[in-house]
Amino acid sequence: MVDRSDADALPEVDLLAAMDRVGDGFLMLDRDWNVLFANVAATGLLGREDGDLVGKNVWEEFPTAVGSTFQLRYEEAMATQRIVEFEEYFELLDAWFSIRAYPSPEGLTLVFRDVTHLHHLLTQRRGLLDRLMQAEDRERARIAGDIHDDTAQALAAMALRIDLLQAQLGATPARASVLLDELGTLVASAKTGLRLLLFGLEPADPRESLAASISTHAAHLFHGSSVLWSVDDTDCKEELPHAERSQTLRIAKEALNNVHAHARASQVVVTIRCDEAELELVIADDGVAADPTAFVSAPGHRGLATMQDRAAAVGGTCVLERSPEHGCTVRVVVPRVVV
Repeated sequence: MVDRSDADALPEVDLLAAMDRVGDGFLMLDRDWNVLFANVAATGLLGREDGDLVGKNVWEEFPTAVGSTFQLRYEEAMATQRIVEFEEYFELLDAWFSIRAYPSPEGLTLVFRDVTHLHHLLTQRRGLLDRLMQAEDRERARIAGDIHDDTAQALAAMALRIDLLQAQLGATPARASVLLDELGTLVASAKTGLRLLLFGLEPADPRESLAASISTHAAHLFHGSSVLWSVDDTDCKEELPHAERSQTLRIAKEALNNVHAHARASQVVVTIRCDEAELELVIADDGVAADPTAFVSAPGHRGLATMQDRAAAVGGTCVLERSPEHGCTVRVVVPRVVV
């Protein structure tokens, strides 16, 4: 091991030459925004010749950046003496840059790289995801229409005929009457299931907020039951992009459907929290699920796994936890993707 207190033991290093071998742009500015040093990568990324920037004022060399996010964030770093990290588009060069600004009392050091290709990939991914969601919405609407036109109407006709048959039989033996009652109950249950299915398949109104869409689903789902439900929207003034909103809404619907069908809960609380970086959706019930293994999709069922897949598709997470006393909590975090 080299004793760093012994300067003679250290090899002589040409730091400027070393920085010229680095792929990231490296720019040193004094307190008056004059360029003290720019490595080869920096001049290349900024469309300049080697050595062209040294001794020049950065705002005079790039006047379109005056008043932009670049200037605001650099001045923030100098004023606070804290490292600032951000990504921003520079119109003059038609490029996106990822930048870290390291302040000191003497000036500012910038380390940056061109991430334009990454942003193009994100844009393509965004377009693909949006198209897939739109195609899924159209297919869900088509299926809902087919069910409404055929199966649901056939069940309604069956229920009507059962009522007419019961009225005409009159003195039918007791066993036949019981069977008819059971048949009527089964048809009524099937109608209710189809009604919920049709409602779940219908695409949400894009003009509604996420909280309003979840409230609409909960009101429909728990109508006539003893379950107390609420949706708390905490300062979520800005909606998620379309794909993220659609996937988050479908996760919420699936979680509420599980509460309705399996939890035997008396209360379910939906909380939505937002900030600039992400949205968090929490659905907590006081039902009977206490065993963590109950949070795994049963064989032949994909509900819980699909919720997690939907979250992953938009770069988020979906975690199922035991509630503090009993019941289940679904916690979904979805990032706000800015492309």
